Amino acid sequence: MHNQRNEEHCSRFLWFRGFMRFQRRRDLTSHRGSSLDGRVEIFMVKKIIRSLIILSMPFLLMSIYTYIVTNRRTISTMTIINASIEKRVLTNNDQKTSRSHPQVYLRQSQSLPPQINGTLRLVFLSDTHGRHDQIPLPLPNGDVLFHLGDAAIRGNISDVKSLAKWLRENSFHKERIVIDGNHDQVLYNPHMDFMKEYDGVARVLKDEVVQIAEGKITVVGVSWKSCASEDYSAVSSNVKKLRNESQKGNIDIDLVLSHIHPYIKRGGNGWHGSRGLTEFVGDLNAPLHCFGHIHWTRGVRQTESGTTLVNCATTWNEPVVIDYDPCMRKVKMIHCPFPDEELENSILRNGYLKKWLNDNEDTA
Repeated sequence: MHNQRNEEHCSRFLWFRGFMRFQRRRDLTSHRGSSLDGRVEIFMVKKIIRSLIILSMPFLLMSIYTYIVTNRRTISTMTIINASIEKRVLTNNDQKTSRSHPQVYLRQSQSLPPQINGTLRLVFLSDTHGRHDQIPLPLPNGDVLFHLGDAAIRGNISDVKSLAKWLRENSFHKERIVIDGNHDQVLYNPHMDFMKEYDGVARVLKDEVVQIAEGKITVVGVSWKSCASEDYSAVSSNVKKLRNESQKGNIDIDLVLSHIHPYIKRGGNGWHGSRGLTEFVGDLNAPLHCFGHIHWTRGVRQTESGTTLVNCATTWNEPVVIDYDPCMRKVKMIHCPFPDEELENSILRNGYLKKWLNDNEDTA
């Protein structure tokens, strides 16, 4: 009996121990499974987050780009508004403006406006080639008259003599300045100087630097010899000499005169001239450069540095008139008229001056 009870207790104990071991194993198995499931869940969450980030990157980049462009447009808009405010007409009588570029009149139908207060009126002729008597009279009034070369045609000295006489009879300007062009040379007699025909009529500049209009502006006249050789060392040395001798120290150059045309990037056909001349004018930091030579590209351009370039060829046209402010060293007005049909067919096709023309017509 006693042994039977002992056996029952043993069997119960063994069963309980087996049950406990089984329960422990089940608990361990379930714990391991829950840990594995947790790790799987974490991995899936990370994968989902990574996918969302990758998918949202294009939208994020687009938002950043839109923000930058919007701010840039805002700045540009403010700049345009400020520029527009600066371009408003201050007085209607003298047409004085504070615009960033000069008033430009290119249409022949636009008459020459009155001289702007505080400016010097400069009148330009060039490339007349013996046909100066076809220029409409009277000549525009002004402070200084310039002829930028090629008074003759193929070295005909009688053309120069005729122009000198014509200037004496029809030009009532306080000063007259002349430079030579490629046609103002005698090929068979290089020692013959056509420019002597202007004695008593006009001042001839050959790689010289002078102050005119009672010392208000400083002018550099480049000779044809320097233009033809692309060597501007002579005129450069004369500029340095004048600056060294001046008691005022550094002298600002207001105007450069040459017969040949400079090179201007994207200026259009006929404006790809002398790169050396462009560098020379850029080094001088002159606000105005006037020339001729290429008859059919008469007109106006502006360099990236702000120098105003004017082709003053008057072979078939009337004189070019420029109002220049010597105090501000700024070109205020340019009257360089074309026949309206020619302007539409040639200049406006390039599109370079459309904005200038629109500004002038809007404020007229």
